Amino acid sequence: MIRYFKNILIALTLLFIYCNSFGQQGYEINVKVFEYKDSTMLLTSYFGQKIRLIDTAYAHNSGEFTFRGEKKLPGGIYMTVSADKRKLFEFIVSEDQKFSLETDTTDYVANMNITGTKNNAVFFDYLLKNEAYFKLNKSLSQQIDSIQNNGENADKLISKRELINAEAINFKLEVINENSNLFVGSLLNSMRELEIPDTIINSADSVQRYVYYRDHFFDYIDLSDSCLLRTPIYMRKVKKYFDQLVVFNPDSVISAIDIVINKARPSEEVVGYLVWYFVSEYQNPKYMGFDKVFVHLVDEYFSKEDISNTTESILQSLQERADKIRPILIDMPAPQLLLVDTLGSLTSFENIPNKYTVLFFWDTDCGICGNEIVELNKTYSKSNYDIEVYAINVNGDLEKWKKAIRDKKVPGINVNGTRSATKDFHDLYDIYGTPVIYVLDGDKKIIAKRIGADKLEEFIDNYEKMKR
Repeated sequence: MIRYFKNILIALTLLFIYCNSFGQQGYEINVKVFEYKDSTMLLTSYFGQKIRLIDTAYAHNSGEFTFRGEKKLPGGIYMTVSADKRKLFEFIVSEDQKFSLETDTTDYVANMNITGTKNNAVFFDYLLKNEAYFKLNKSLSQQIDSIQNNGENADKLISKRELINAEAINFKLEVINENSNLFVGSLLNSMRELEIPDTIINSADSVQRYVYYRDHFFDYIDLSDSCLLRTPIYMRKVKKYFDQLVVFNPDSVISAIDIVINKARPSEEVVGYLVWYFVSEYQNPKYMGFDKVFVHLVDEYFSKEDISNTTESILQSLQERADKIRPILIDMPAPQLLLVDTLGSLTSFENIPNKYTVLFFWDTDCGICGNEIVELNKTYSKSNYDIEVYAINVNGDLEKWKKAIRDKKVPGINVNGTRSATKDFHDLYDIYGTPVIYVLDGDKKIIAKRIGADKLEEFIDNYEKMKR
């Protein structure tokens, strides 16, 4: 019996230890802000380009709040926010999940007292000193501007400013090196500007400088670190890379996407975020031809691996969309159309001998189509363009269609899309509204699509120059 109770006691003790250790896995952030009058405070975090609400706390004493949860928070930069959505101050959540922050409303950063979190002790000390360097730099710059005609004095101030800037850089590097084992070290490192070797800077080859900068752009940031995804730095860096360093064409963008996503591995969360970000950018692209990027994302990522936040129905929708637009990407052979012309004969654009063929999808009841027809005739009538128009009407009323051709003076070969010996033109050419224009070359490959008739002349001019 004694042994029995001893076993129970041991079991209960182990259970207590387990439950206690489990409780320690959560987070507890105590915030005290003197002169803060609201009874509510929000805890938010960055997540890529968005800000997420994480928790809400209510004052248990004037200006005192506790954010508490059973599960650990993912690392990153978090913010306290007032009930009326005003940001109060930022801080780090990482290894330390139970700590206290105490400050007041006159200056949240300068008056911050920190307990239980080394990351934030380093972070706030850095913020204060960096702000001091910034103010000193600004003051010197203003003095230099005010005496710019006084060469000697200006030179002295410029030299002083250079020394201050060098000191600020060295200070930042010291903080990074001394805290390389903490998230704050990774965070500050990710904010560094790339240092290009003097041999490359002094080179007359500007292409070499560009290539070095592009290839080393992510040297100081770990794209696989999901903690950095919860900072404003991560996506700012990714967007700068694509905006400034990636050549603006679909193939270059695809190559750059693959590079970035490979650098984000093995983090499934970061890979998932990036893939969905690129889908949002290129599913309905602003520029012609970039739907090729969307197809690549579906074929190479969604169809080959499990991407976060992707259900079976979402995956099916993405694949169906990619399958629909894959055959009509730029440089693909235009899908065959065999439609009835005004004489009742089946007519194809395949036999059109001209250098360029314009597929014009229009509706007799479409007002915008009338404006496009006027613009289309301007280019069609120019003798220096070897083009033919294959005008596909989407209305099934044949008499109304023929009358509209005469009234609107629709140029070229007129056919009716509802009288077809081939597949439905809606599916073949992704037609969900009118007017729509596709441009084909002499081999009947798609060289432009969804282009305005008023842009047709400019496009052909540029295409001719590119081909020379």
